[in-house]
Amino acid sequence: MRKVRLLFMPMVDEGNTNAQSLNVREIALRLDPERFQTTLWYESEPDPRLRNRPGIRLLHLPSRHKSLRILRETLAGYDIIAYVDYSPASYVFLYLPRPLRRATKAVFHVEAPRAQIVHPTRTFRFLYEGIFPRCDVYTGITEFVARDVYSSIGKKVSYVLPIGVDTRAFTPPVRRANPVPVVLFVGTLVERKGPLRVIEAAAQFPHATFRLVGASRDGFDDILRKEISRLGLHNVTLDGPRTQSEMVEIMRTSDIFLLPSRLEGIPKVTLEAAATGLPCIVFKDYETPSVLHGVTGFQVAAVEEMMQALAKLIADPSLRERMGAAARKHIENFDWDLVSRQWQNAYLEIATGPAK
Repeated sequence: MRKVRLLFMPMVDEGNTNAQSLNVREIALRLDPERFQTTLWYESEPDPRLRNRPGIRLLHLPSRHKSLRILRETLAGYDIIAYVDYSPASYVFLYLPRPLRRATKAVFHVEAPRAQIVHPTRTFRFLYEGIFPRCDVYTGITEFVARDVYSSIGKKVSYVLPIGVDTRAFTPPVRRANPVPVVLFVGTLVERKGPLRVIEAAAQFPHATFRLVGASRDGFDDILRKEISRLGLHNVTLDGPRTQSEMVEIMRTSDIFLLPSRLEGIPKVTLEAAATGLPCIVFKDYETPSVLHGVTGFQVAAVEEMMQALAKLIADPSLRERMGAAARKHIENFDWDLVSRQWQNAYLEIATGPAK
């Protein structure tokens, strides 16, 4: 049986914490090596788990002429190019005549609604408008995102493929014994993610501790520090970015997960938080399946509801414990070992389907 030749576009360097990179690594590690030959890019040092694995080929991307090297590889007769990105190489590939691209299918994995793109540069807008509508196959991370793809560019999503979590790495502690509840936010420190709402919550609940973990973008951490100082808060910390192993321990030593973002797909951090037994509070705008309202946490419609849900969890340790246990049980349905089978089946069908 001929193997499906699959090229993933994201870099898989060990220190890369980009969500697409993390997802690609988990999927590649679980594809059947008897049925797939997977090629992955790295720039410095690849995730060590990928080395010397059957069915996985690692390519070092040179520091010069990167786009030309990537473009040359896309023309090497792959069955599938997955996780098509907004790069010059992807743009050129998609505008080449079909005979040059042969039967290769370009697969775009949509992980968030279009409205998440805010104030794009001219270059990004050019690449986005040129690449997004020209792919051969579209997948969506949720049904909500699938509907957004159709409303945005009139393309139907062929597969709804959720992302997963390694439930063996992210596990609950034996018990939680913080003297006061610890409310955790994890995400890039940008306005869209809602960290100012976390500061607002810290002011409203002075007897809880609030931790914000994540890298800052465009100096937004300075805005947060100024607000913390203005309000005279002593129950908030900005912890900066952390590694995956550090995140496991941070989640295990927290009590509640709060994500005030209004635009997401399936936030990876909600999967990880739930796997460690944390009840989650999210907005219901994007209909994430990672949180079951009233069972594993709360999906709220407004900031006032967010504060009310947070008040309930801060005041009631038994509610936190029940919801945390339910969250862990629910999120086992999103274990990468299960989710990756859906990706594998989709790739097998795509590879044998007709070219665009």
